[in-house]
Amino acid sequence: MSIDPSIFKAYDVRGIYPSQLDAEIARRVGRAFVEYLGAKRIAVGRDIRLSSPELASAFIGGARSQGCQVTDIGVVGTDMLYYYAASRELDGGAIVTASHNPKQWNGLKMVRKGALALSGDAGIKEIKEAVLAGRYADQPAPEGPPVLTATISDDYARHCLSFIDTAKIPRTKVVFDTGNGMGAVGAEAVFRNLPLDQVRMYFELDGTFPNHPADPLIEENRLEIMARVVAEKAHLGIAWDGDADRCFFIDDTGQFVPGDFVTAILAESFCRKLPGAKIVYD
Repeated sequence: MSIDPSIFKAYDVRGIYPSQLDAEIARRVGRAFVEYLGAKRIAVGRDIRLSSPELASAFIGGARSQGCQVTDIGVVGTDMLYYYAASRELDGGAIVTASHNPKQWNGLKMVRKGALALSGDAGIKEIKEAVLAGRYADQPAPEGPPVLTATISDDYARHCLSFIDTAKIPRTKVVFDTGNGMGAVGAEAVFRNLPLDQVRMYFELDGTFPNHPADPLIEENRLEIMARVVAEKAHLGIAWDGDADRCFFIDDTGQFVPGDFVTAILAESFCRKLPGAKIVYD
């Protein structure tokens, strides 16, 4: 089969399904991923895109055929996959997602131990070379260890809330826009434990993204939540991208808050908690 080399990006494998990325390619990437890491235990999750169950199953099959024990954590945000892989000290993890890309796209984000991302400099390059060389094209492979399953949302929520004193949070009105994407999974788990008056927009998981693309960095995709914050007289608005590894904030006047400003606020908070702390800023 012919494989488009352009699907191998700087930090993931991503392309249009099924013309660029299909189950067979996902299977081969799964084998190459495990072989590259020498992994014995990994976790695999997926987003809500219509092609994600098929691609996840194929990736898992490839990983298992290399003798790897796979834990399927189901439909989760990318941040949740990172948390699980690191907290369980797994050898790596992968999530089937195309993040903020349009619905016809899909992809694979992969991490090594400690939830450190594979990249074009280390990991993606080697997987690309192995797959394009056809190393796994015709090799019969054993089925491998059985798949384990885990539900992680409650553990993830406890981890997130461990960073703050929930008793100090005042009653706050917040508008959430998850864009029918994976932000709803994490938000549902975390924010039900806080004193928030929630105004929810597009929490229904839907891989067709019927309301707007799950990419709040594009201004037209955030106009609705900006207006809703003002209309609801809310204190804050939060919008997530498709795989929920990024969120964006709207202030109480309905204005978009630039990401670098949020980083500065977080740095200030860390410095108050840890005087003299070193802040690494990209």
